[in-house]
Amino acid sequence: VEEDVAFGPENLGLPSHEIRRRVDEPLERVGMSDFKKREPHLLSGGQKQKVAIAGVLAMAPKYLVLDEATSMLDPEAREDLLNLLLKLKHSFTIFHITHYVEEAVEADRVLVMDEGTIVTSGTPREIFSQIENLKKWGLEAPQVAETAVLIKQRIPQLFENIPLKKEELVDELCSFI
Repeated sequence: VEEDVAFGPENLGLPSHEIRRRVDEPLERVGMSDFKKREPHLLSGGQKQKVAIAGVLAMAPKYLVLDEATSMLDPEAREDLLNLLLKLKHSFTIFHITHYVEEAVEADRVLVMDEGTIVTSGTPREIFSQIENLKKWGLEAPQVAETAVLIKQRIPQLFENIPLKKEELVDELCSFI
């Protein structure tokens, strides 16, 4: 694992003490320090993704671009990786390309593309309250947002803002009762 993470810094010709730092710190950040000496092919899919991210972090990027990073992960590994991204998003810009709309709920900004063209952008709340447009673009709204819209059709005074997370939905419903 540590050899994989060191690949980029070594190719920059950095001194060995800097390479060591650039291996140790990212592995610590992604929670993979204990796996330094492991063979990468023995890791789970989620662990491999974390090591790949550590390898990118070792290059000290300004941006991190992830294309369907969770598509091959089981639900637990997916949640673990998304929590890692939440921690990392304060350090640099992350472009997270995904078809799983639930993964975009925590984003600062969402872009929706249809056949290679950006059709809309905005905050997750702005985007995911457009249920009909999402369907037109071949996307489903997050389940919580869809549920809230159905409830709001029956109880219009509910939800000034459409909730996107289960906790928000529960809080809104409890405060109404």
